[in-house]
Amino acid sequence: MMSIPNRDKSFSGSKMGVLLQRSFSTVVLLGLLAGALWWDCELGYYGLVCIFCILAAWEWRHMLLRSGKASQPNLSFLFGVAYPVLLSWSCCITKFRESALAEQVSIPLPLLVALAAPVLLVVVAFIREMKYPVDGSRALRSVGTTLLSFIYPVWLFSFAILALHLAYMRAGYVYPAIVMCVLWVVLVTKMADIFAYVSGFLLGGRLFSRRLIPHISPKKTWEGLLGSWVLTNAAAIGLVFPMFRISVLSITQVLVLMGCTSLIFLLSVYGDLAGSLVKRSLAIKDSGSLLPGIGGIFDLIDSPSFTVPFFWFLLACIG
Repeated sequence: MMSIPNRDKSFSGSKMGVLLQRSFSTVVLLGLLAGALWWDCELGYYGLVCIFCILAAWEWRHMLLRSGKASQPNLSFLFGVAYPVLLSWSCCITKFRESALAEQVSIPLPLLVALAAPVLLVVVAFIREMKYPVDGSRALRSVGTTLLSFIYPVWLFSFAILALHLAYMRAGYVYPAIVMCVLWVVLVTKMADIFAYVSGFLLGGRLFSRRLIPHISPKKTWEGLLGSWVLTNAAAIGLVFPMFRISVLSITQVLVLMGCTSLIFLLSVYGDLAGSLVKRSLAIKDSGSLLPGIGGIFDLIDSPSFTVPFFWFLLACIG
């Protein structure tokens, strides 16, 4: 009697393999980030963020070229390379003390670079489009796509550099807590992604028949979302104790942490979906093949590009 292959086991095995690959790639890259942060040198930290941004810009260039969409991939790549490097340079030469900050009347140089970069890119992109005959909305789509390929994720993820520089502006040196906060935000963001995959793998389709958002990411489930939210909150609170050397948390502190974690979790989900929306619009499965189980650097930092700016704004508002 002919035996029928068990497709469920084969499918589960392939998903488990992808899970292991994702976990390994994420652990390795987070280890690099942790090493740069523990090195206690802003150059190592800036350098790692620059490498991530430059590789993501390179992947965007290839995605645009492969898709054939109206855009200026070389221009966006140029800005993607120059911006994080210039931002790091401007941060290194402007380490404000509290007294210097009080006397500062003009906009800080790093913030000026951050604001000027997308404006300059739009201007240059429009000027370059003026060389070609008007063809419907092609010029607008070209400028819009070129700007998006720079904003997401290079410009957004570079807020990690600005977050560290803000500590210099406030006190003239890096607070260990600020450094750990950046790492904590990135860890929570990536844990949300991994836990969603684990929860979806174990429970997907058992509680809800409808997928989360099938027209963008067919494999994401409500079970994965809810399970990831619970696990991410538990892990985020657990990480606070060793990372910030805290022995006990009050009920109020736990509730505040859960609120922050839930917001980071929500931004992480939307960041991941935004990355999927970009790739689906360009008819591309993965941005690259550098990271087994994940894809490319763009696939790695798509969700942190939503959460890291949130941390910078929070840091700027409350100190």
